[in-house]
Amino acid sequence: MKIEARLLCLLAVLFVVGFAKSDKGTQLPQSPVVILFENDVHCAVEGYAKMAALKAEEQVHTPYVTVVSSGDFVQGDVIGSVTEGESIVGIMNRVGYDFVAPGNHEFDFGMERLQEIARDLQAEELCANFTSNKTQEPVFKPYGIVDYGGCQVAFIGLITPSTATSVIPKTFQDEEGNVAYGFNSANLFTCAQQWIDKSRSEGADYVIVLSHLGDIKEGDYPTSVEFIGNTTGVDVVLDGHSHTVIPDSLVLDKEGRQVLLASTGSRFEFVGKLELSVEGKFSSELLPAETLQDAPEVAAFVEELKEGVLAAGERIVGHLEEDLLALDSNGDWLVRDRQMPIGTFCADAFREVLGTDIAMINGGGIRNNLYAGDISYNDLLSVFPFGNNACTVSLTGAQLADILEASVRSLPLPSGSFMQVSGVRYNCDVSVASPVELDDSGLFLGIRPGASRRVSDVQVLDKSTGNYLPVNPSATYTLGGIDYNLANLGSDGMFRYTKLLRSNQGLDVDVLSQFLSRRDFVQLFGSQTIAK
Repeated sequence: MKIEARLLCLLAVLFVVGFAKSDKGTQLPQSPVVILFENDVHCAVEGYAKMAALKAEEQVHTPYVTVVSSGDFVQGDVIGSVTEGESIVGIMNRVGYDFVAPGNHEFDFGMERLQEIARDLQAEELCANFTSNKTQEPVFKPYGIVDYGGCQVAFIGLITPSTATSVIPKTFQDEEGNVAYGFNSANLFTCAQQWIDKSRSEGADYVIVLSHLGDIKEGDYPTSVEFIGNTTGVDVVLDGHSHTVIPDSLVLDKEGRQVLLASTGSRFEFVGKLELSVEGKFSSELLPAETLQDAPEVAAFVEELKEGVLAAGERIVGHLEEDLLALDSNGDWLVRDRQMPIGTFCADAFREVLGTDIAMINGGGIRNNLYAGDISYNDLLSVFPFGNNACTVSLTGAQLADILEASVRSLPLPSGSFMQVSGVRYNCDVSVASPVELDDSGLFLGIRPGASRRVSDVQVLDKSTGNYLPVNPSATYTLGGIDYNLANLGSDGMFRYTKLLRSNQGLDVDVLSQFLSRRDFVQLFGSQTIAK
């Protein structure tokens, strides 16, 4: 499907959604309405100059041009991490965005920083299903309505409820440790329908949803396709989170009416253009970013910011003889369903630098490739852009076996909670149903009593001999990793029953830097076997 979507886009196939609004009294636009959209930019900042140029070009033809984002823009590369999103906000303000929906990675710097970002952005931040548990009201505006010469268009924001467990859970807790915010996971469709209906009652002729739900199923969380199928009154969903390239897809809503679904992939590979014609018809196309011009003033601003942020990180910290890949040539993640050399490199770094028996790094935390040759600090920061701290825990062999079960519970589907490991190896049979149980909040609860296990033949490295020995269920082992997982209930809370030994042992990127700089690096890979 993804290849077909790319071909359609590259051949500049424009699909016109063949439904005009027929509701009595619906106001049609006097000139075409153009919505320029993107999702999951993840700090690929060069694309903003192209967005700005396209915006200026469209404004020559129509006064009604709006720029929107479906989330995940402040995190994913050095320039976002170093400034905690400040540089990205500055660039987006130069472009002139109108509406954004937060993605899960907008929460990576904490709630206080998220609210600062929302305040500093000139665009309105929209999210209907992220609510305060105290007031039951949305933290951000649920929707905004734009008047295009008498034609009213509502924009509604939605975010995946998986954010509650993919982000550090403490982000959503008050000072007493109580959960202070929620994502309406159990009633997302009802929650969204409430705001769809309200926007319609306030005069919206059309409704466009900026969705960070994703079209690929992730655990029990609802997808954008499921959202469409369980609601009514939406005309278009501009989706993010799954990084899927969707030029134009028709999905039937609860009443059997066609809804246009589109998504630009990730990292500004494409810029989306949604158009509402004077006849009341929507059309969508994806424009390859490489074919677009740059707005000179925005391009210059981006380069100035990059130079300032990146200069200090260009120092060389080590050398690699081979490429270490987290993504393949299509941009698909390799570290979320199998052990990869880059995963072993990262986990080996934590095991050796922290001096633990075992180390684990979640695949979702490894964000970029490393290529053969000299490696700079910035290269490492692109792999670990989130600013997590290293820490260590102790656990029993029985707990280790349970954690490995939790790590592989989504296979053969990819998951950011899949662990890249060092110092342990095991076999996994994905034909066996996962025995993992989660609690009501989606966190690891335990292994279903009496259930068959996927994981077998768990072995732990004996540091004194260099041999792997069968795990001892009653023995105690030490494990290194990042505080996101080990101290803050990240990755579905699979480490919640371990004992924290030491926290704040330095930044994750500094662990990689120490490991790489203390040796002429030689590949030391091969600690896990997965039988699929």
